[in-house]
Amino acid sequence: MTISKNRTFWATAQLAVASFLFVHFLFWAFPAVFESWNSQIIDRLFVARSLMTSFGPRYDSTVVHVDLSDNTIATLRNFYLTRTHYAQVIRNLGSMGAAAQAWDYIFPGHTTLEEDRAFVEAAHAAGNAYFGMKFNLYEDAPVPPMDSDLDYVRYLDQTSWVVHVDGDPSSLYDAGNPIATMPEIAMVSRGLGYLSLKFDPDGVFRRAPLLVRYKDRFYPSFALRVSCDYLGVTPDRILLEPGRRILLRGARRPGFEPRDIDIPIDGHANIVINWAGPWETMLHYDFGDILRASDDRDEMEIFGEELGGKIVVVSEVATGSADVGPVPTDNNFPLSGLHANVIFTIVNAEFMRHIGGAWMLAIEFGILVLLLLLALRLSSRSLSLSTLAILGAFLLIAAGLFFASVIINILRPVLIVLLGMFSIVAYRYFNEEKNKEVLRRSFEAYFPPAVVRRIMANPNLITAAGQKKELTIMFSDIKSFTTYSSVLPADEIQKLLNEYFEAMVDIVFKYEGTVDKFIGDGLMVFFGDPEPQPDHAVRCVRAAIEMQKKTRLLREEWERKGRFPIRIRIGINTGPVVVGNMGSARRLSYTVLGSDVNLAQRLESSAPVEGIMISQRTYELVKDHVVTRPMDPVKPKGLDTPIQVWEVVVGEGSY
Repeated sequence: MTISKNRTFWATAQLAVASFLFVHFLFWAFPAVFESWNSQIIDRLFVARSLMTSFGPRYDSTVVHVDLSDNTIATLRNFYLTRTHYAQVIRNLGSMGAAAQAWDYIFPGHTTLEEDRAFVEAAHAAGNAYFGMKFNLYEDAPVPPMDSDLDYVRYLDQTSWVVHVDGDPSSLYDAGNPIATMPEIAMVSRGLGYLSLKFDPDGVFRRAPLLVRYKDRFYPSFALRVSCDYLGVTPDRILLEPGRRILLRGARRPGFEPRDIDIPIDGHANIVINWAGPWETMLHYDFGDILRASDDRDEMEIFGEELGGKIVVVSEVATGSADVGPVPTDNNFPLSGLHANVIFTIVNAEFMRHIGGAWMLAIEFGILVLLLLLALRLSSRSLSLSTLAILGAFLLIAAGLFFASVIINILRPVLIVLLGMFSIVAYRYFNEEKNKEVLRRSFEAYFPPAVVRRIMANPNLITAAGQKKELTIMFSDIKSFTTYSSVLPADEIQKLLNEYFEAMVDIVFKYEGTVDKFIGDGLMVFFGDPEPQPDHAVRCVRAAIEMQKKTRLLREEWERKGRFPIRIRIGINTGPVVVGNMGSARRLSYTVLGSDVNLAQRLESSAPVEGIMISQRTYELVKDHVVTRPMDPVKPKGLDTPIQVWEVVVGEGSY
């Protein structure tokens, strides 16, 4: 039993560990598939959180949108807005007291001299307008050289950031092939920031790179530049720890005390965007309303009250705009909203933090150990239900952590637990089936097929504890077998015994008797167990009669073949015995014990050759069913007084 338990423990432990390693291999070998599935699960939590506003970041209108929408075009009756229009909006937003104008636009080239001059003058007068640019972001690839004589390349060189770095920044994206707002506008702006993004393998935007490597220095994203200026953080007060954080020292949000803001990032300096909600969550103003407000002093004052001190993100969201993409909360989200959410996340310091690495491994290992402990103590059904309970609890904890702005890998532990549970249950099933097959074959040697089927369906028929029952026991023996076997080859003896026993066992099974054991050339069987048989004595005697008849046929056949003339004796007794599994933990035998068993054996020794001797109790149970005749009392070994015995008549009409 100890060996079996150890084998089960190690097999279960190996299956659990194999599940752990296999799932990790899947995530390593097919990240585009499994990491994407995990991200999509997290997306569902973002969607759920957007429906329960009390769990998400509280929107305080620090960041608002000014949208050039279909409504703008319809109201202005002009699809082609010029830089003159944009210049007027810049002037109006400046007059309204906006803290920052984050224009999600790239103005790379010239238009007309008059329009460009108006635009430059407006940006210069406002002093708080930010414009976009783009880089190609390279990862583990050489960056194409840039022509340093280009005006906008010189501008980028002059405005790149030198920040404090603690660690190896080589994992950050390398920036190349810039397309920037033209230098005349860039020089009078508050600054440029790149709008470039990287979507996840499944095409969804979930992260935004805040810093990229630009030559030997760094360049900030559009959102980071706006946020740092709004918080009064200059590049020399920024600490970059690649793969861990970007620290903004002494950030001062208007109206609040200075504090350090710790932005969690991955190795590429990506921030996980903490979505405030769907597109409609933030306040939106129409571009046309802002444009026309300059003609109405009251409108300017009203807008001034609403937009004063705000970060205003200006973008085009009209139908046909290419600047849209899928995000966790929306399949067609204007990407200016992505930049606005990054700004909002940084300014409010409400970050989503990923738990990974050693902590995630510790969580998975803890769940795995719990599964292993349950597997060693519970049945397959209970293990399955407990596994579902574990998964339910884990998912609730994961959701709770998410609502507390902590993201863990949900899919990987779930797959580990499910695969572990299924493999353990499958192992048990196949192992049990294998054991059942071994047990069935073992039973078939002792029980008739019909009884074997019932035992396999109801193992309680074979009780481990002994039970006291009245059964009928039969012993048979071959006359003078020792004498004949001494002159026969061993293989011939084995062949003859196998033929004889096969014939006898078939008859025993025909009457649903149980073969207890083979004793040399002897056979011990009993009737009435494991299934109750009210007529066990009659079955036993009828089987004995048929055995004698079959033996006579075998004798005739063997004599024709020159073999020895086989004859057998049979003794039968009925009485109370103990029946059950007997033996040691290493070897059990389903057998019967008791004085009435011994008496049956003594009757076999005293029985006439080719005859059947039965006890008084057996006679009482079979006298109305078979032909018998009384015999002289016999005194079996171990008894002080002779007992009455009977002989069963073997022949035609015997039953």
